[in-house]
Amino acid sequence: MFNFFKSKKAPERQLNHPSELKKGDMFTVIDSFAYPSWLKGQTLRVTDVQTYQYQHRADYELVLESDAGKVIFLQIERSDGEEWANFSIKIQRDEVDEIFTLDEFARIFDEDDLTYLEVKNTPERYMQFLAKSYQQSESPFVCYFHNKDYRSQPLPRYEQEGGEPCEMICLESSDGSHGLNIEIWDGGETEVSLTLTRPITDIVDLFPGDAQ
Repeated sequence: MFNFFKSKKAPERQLNHPSELKKGDMFTVIDSFAYPSWLKGQTLRVTDVQTYQYQHRADYELVLESDAGKVIFLQIERSDGEEWANFSIKIQRDEVDEIFTLDEFARIFDEDDLTYLEVKNTPERYMQFLAKSYQQSESPFVCYFHNKDYRSQPLPRYEQEGGEPCEMICLESSDGSHGLNIEIWDGGETEVSLTLTRPITDIVDLFPGDAQ
């Protein structure tokens, strides 16, 4: 009879897989030398979820922040029955020059053929995020960026509703463990990201936040 007086409290969200992470949730990266000191063993908070829409699919990117305020991006990749965690960081123009030299980097935009690019210098802070060389994996292509999480609702019609167009140029290392992504936005603004691909099992201790 006393059950009548108990408050009806909503059950706490359970997180069983990194793909279920939403804004406000947190997780821990394993303490491994595969990561730089500012990332290994760190607990990261999801501050946003964004969508990159292609003609026949979409990628969902989690924006993460460490306790020290470092911003990292995460996309979960599924390929041939396996899952991978693609951690990305953005680098600035002077860092592009430091790592590749601007003249060498410019060949990506100037040459018609798919470009091969060598790393000239490996700064210690980015050592785990850099391969020795990269090969352009496909011709440049256009996607549409949405600053919104569309995982639980239908995507807008491709090219017709709301998204911001972005030209993508993708390069990767010979073993697929590292990537170099270039995003070119309307007006010519260019963003360069380094990507480290790791097993999905490197993401541990999922903590639900206040997401609904």
